[in-house]
Amino acid sequence: MEQTEKTTNNRSPIEHVLVLMLENHSYDHILGYLPNGLGLKGDEFNPINPADPTSEHVLVSNKSDYITPVDPAHDFVSVEKEIYGENGNIVNPAPMNGFVATHIAKADGNVEIGKSIMECFAPDKIPALTTLAKEFCLCDHWFSAVPGPTWLNRFFVHSGTCDGMITDTARHNYKMNTIYDNLGKNGYSWNIYYNDIPQSIVLEHHWRDLGHYKHFEKYYEDLEKGTLATYSFIEPRFINFHQWKATDQHPPHDVRYGEYLIAEVYDTLRKSPYWEKSLLVILYDEHGGFYDHVPPPNSVPSPDGKKSRNPVFDFTRLGVRVPAILVSPYIEKGCVDSTVYEHSSIPATIKTMFNLPENLTARDKAANTVEKNLTRSTPRSDTPQTIPVPGTPEEANHHRELLRTNSLEKWRKGEVDENEISNEPLSTFQEALVGLGHKLNKKAHRKAIKTAIKTEHEAAVHIYDSLDYFLKQ
Repeated sequence: MEQTEKTTNNRSPIEHVLVLMLENHSYDHILGYLPNGLGLKGDEFNPINPADPTSEHVLVSNKSDYITPVDPAHDFVSVEKEIYGENGNIVNPAPMNGFVATHIAKADGNVEIGKSIMECFAPDKIPALTTLAKEFCLCDHWFSAVPGPTWLNRFFVHSGTCDGMITDTARHNYKMNTIYDNLGKNGYSWNIYYNDIPQSIVLEHHWRDLGHYKHFEKYYEDLEKGTLATYSFIEPRFINFHQWKATDQHPPHDVRYGEYLIAEVYDTLRKSPYWEKSLLVILYDEHGGFYDHVPPPNSVPSPDGKKSRNPVFDFTRLGVRVPAILVSPYIEKGCVDSTVYEHSSIPATIKTMFNLPENLTARDKAANTVEKNLTRSTPRSDTPQTIPVPGTPEEANHHRELLRTNSLEKWRKGEVDENEISNEPLSTFQEALVGLGHKLNKKAHRKAIKTAIKTEHEAAVHIYDSLDYFLKQ
């Protein structure tokens, strides 16, 4: 369903908001060693055994590499242990002392792997993100909306609720109203850009709006042709597929590929006519099991009164702190905002900036909004034209060029590198995406796939095939 574009009537010069949401890293893990913002002093630690204060203390360090081989636990029960040390013992402030113990358990008892959860990034290893954090506004108290996994937290960006769900699953019928509903019925446009499959397509009532789901190379086209929507949400690539590497930064994926995506989004926006009309938010959905030292708030409104029964949770506590950066020429260089935000701050901000009449839930109604950081009356002239990225120029250029191509179209034509196939096992999140592929097939009245899907490559082929068939119906 297309909308006629409405002229904004807010007082801000911002006419376009873009959100790039990456995966599974805590604030301290990514940005803790930056000199600005509430980061690490270097003496923070976790005990190997939270129940024994005399057990070995594992200090933080800046030794993190680009690949985390063992995906840290980040289901609800594990996150409770990471935050509180032992399940069910909710105290305020939270001790944040169970990260090492939880990662040891995830690594099948391997203590050395477990201790690596305290390794964080040196800023120069991830120059795209840290350059933006220094040049624009670093939000150092942005928390995930739920102490749990990916889908729940992404739903709060879209809907201000996860409909009472506590696990990643495509089996539930997600009927929540979304910020896209509110934008559309008030005359504003929106698009969701995706790289392999949009997780947000699980919101079934938006199947009537499939024209708003665009493969990522259309981002460049919309900026060039002057068709950028009022609100754009950008989803990374979640699964390695031939030469196209996952850009979501979800372990065990290489963080460098996410850096290339960040640079592509920023550099292309920066050189477009939309730069002086836009706010770009770079955000992570949840902490992914990585250490953070700041206790999350434990008293926020329930979005809609819904509760999870197993495990029991009422959605009145936030999850672990995550990286969040606000990018606009109307933001002063080196700004640090220590306001408490959570993912419902995105729909709350959209409502405020574009004068939408309705909130989605009690959560976004209560959430703080970010537009106060747009303090300049005129745009800055000293913002970087491009931002640096890790890796050799040849490597970076190769993968950035792949971001500009439609991998689905290339796959349809057989133009893929058959020598590059990922046989990595699936994460729980990727298994849920496989379930989403099944859901799309069911909607398209295709027979269920009976063969087991166990590897990334098998999942990617299934997802591409399912999405391709679904979109053609």
